[in-house]
Amino acid sequence: METNVFSEPLYTADQTKALELFLRQRKPPEIAEQVGVATRTVQKWVTQFDWKKLRDDAPVELMLRQRIAYLMWVDHKLECQERELKLLLEQHYKNQKPEPRTRSASYSEGEKKRGRRPNKVKNDISGITQEMLDEYRERVFTEYQKEIHGHKLNDEINETRFYLKSRQIGLSFYFAFEAFEDAILSGDNQVFISASKKQAYIFKNYIRKFALELAEVDLKGKDDIELSNGANLIFCSTNVSSSQGFNGHMYWDEVFWIPRFGALDDYAGGMSIQAQYRTTYISTPSTMAHEAYPKWSGKKEHNIDLSHKALKDGALGPDYIFRQMITVDDAIAKGGDKLFNMEKLKRKYPVKEVFDNLLRCKFLDDSASFFSLKALLACKTDTDLWQDVDHDKARPVGNAEVLVGYDPRGGGTGEGSDDAGLVVALKPKTKGGVFRVIEKVRLKGSSYEQQAETIRSITEKYNVVYLAMDTGGVGSAVAELVRKFYPALVELNYSPEMKRMMAYKAREIINNGRFLFDVEWDDLVHSFLMIRQQTTDKSGQVTFVSNRSKIGSHADLAWASMHVLAWEPIDINADNDTSVTFF
Repeated sequence: METNVFSEPLYTADQTKALELFLRQRKPPEIAEQVGVATRTVQKWVTQFDWKKLRDDAPVELMLRQRIAYLMWVDHKLECQERELKLLLEQHYKNQKPEPRTRSASYSEGEKKRGRRPNKVKNDISGITQEMLDEYRERVFTEYQKEIHGHKLNDEINETRFYLKSRQIGLSFYFAFEAFEDAILSGDNQVFISASKKQAYIFKNYIRKFALELAEVDLKGKDDIELSNGANLIFCSTNVSSSQGFNGHMYWDEVFWIPRFGALDDYAGGMSIQAQYRTTYISTPSTMAHEAYPKWSGKKEHNIDLSHKALKDGALGPDYIFRQMITVDDAIAKGGDKLFNMEKLKRKYPVKEVFDNLLRCKFLDDSASFFSLKALLACKTDTDLWQDVDHDKARPVGNAEVLVGYDPRGGGTGEGSDDAGLVVALKPKTKGGVFRVIEKVRLKGSSYEQQAETIRSITEKYNVVYLAMDTGGVGSAVAELVRKFYPALVELNYSPEMKRMMAYKAREIINNGRFLFDVEWDDLVHSFLMIRQQTTDKSGQVTFVSNRSKIGSHADLAWASMHVLAWEPIDINADNDTSVTFF
């Protein structure tokens, strides 16, 4: 059976959840009820995977691994999940450190097999052999990941590779291994460029895991890592000026979501200019307006076929860029069937445009979007630099004043209800200042009471001086509950005029770079791109809509953000008071 990133059987999401409950001494009927499967199915898993033995032999370490595995595959992690994953990974690495032992002049055969060396050289990978790497790759990776390894070995196509991919198919995990393997065998430097340091460190954490599993070596390095053979592993954000002295093979992660890509590509491209170095671009699609699109599409005179049919198995273009498109369907067909459940994915992303963008490599049509992708990407920032925000504390910003917007579009408990979104931003310190978003929450299918309780928890966590929500339709029931603990609630009863004013105000603030959020929040960018301008049927008025259907939406975070930005008057320069002026 295949294995996952933590050397356990490759479980489905349901099996992972069931195992977590089983390790907590839950009974099969109770597990079945919580997971949503038959009791006999849980009993079958217990027997098939010998979970009783796993629970009895190493319950704590196994629970740790399973929780890490679960969090690794969560799409759009909440801040609390990010922090939990970081802490669990640190604990995992700590547990993997070898116990001190007395060594003789020679070391045991068992240590040889594990690649363990007797010396104390920092980041010593000399014991990791080609055979060990080959065995690990064959055991851990899927068919489509192994095919990419074949591309890397083919000198006719590996100079520049560009992979357009579905989300969550494990390509960052694979390319981390490819680069680590190459660094060991060739001694070449490997450079990773992501939208933020935190995102680049995903590669770093994967590589540290590989070293621990292959040779029990705990790789050290505050930022970058230098291996014992002299190869440097360099992890960069979009500010790569500090690493300009390096050269090596380059891996660009999520290029279609990196701001100012054109200039960055020109600047950083020099790091792989030498003939022996490869360049690899990896990304899910955003829109054709992104600066990386010309790299993907090639020059017009080349007339490159960008259809899925043409690129499903990869193709080398006349510009010597090898392109491949890997959809979730392709992944499922080539070994990823244990990772994905198509029915669940369609329930999670019921709007076809969203589903196709996230999972089937379709670019968003931003020509109809009211908001500019370029302007939204320019609002991304490294929030780790915000010294006045600490999410490890019970009150992340102390008593600082915050603004909260809530779009209660859910209002139901079934799978057919829309998502609801909540956004928290620090109140600008000066008139015309910057809105810094410090937290976002999405709820799906939550009851009115659950939504109200989520908002209550936010009011207890922050000093909320402004809270606005749409009270039209199902929002009125949530608002009735919220007013009991937050009487100052600002109620927005949507009309074409109100939506138009909110949208124009939000676009003005965004275009001026006064709306800042975490560099990894692509879902917030995606949400704004769902906002369309249209004319009403009856009166001919211009209004704004998101691509909603009876069974879902994806613009909840954008509307919640616009509720926050509506706190600022339309004409901020002409008004001496900072208050809402058009409701």
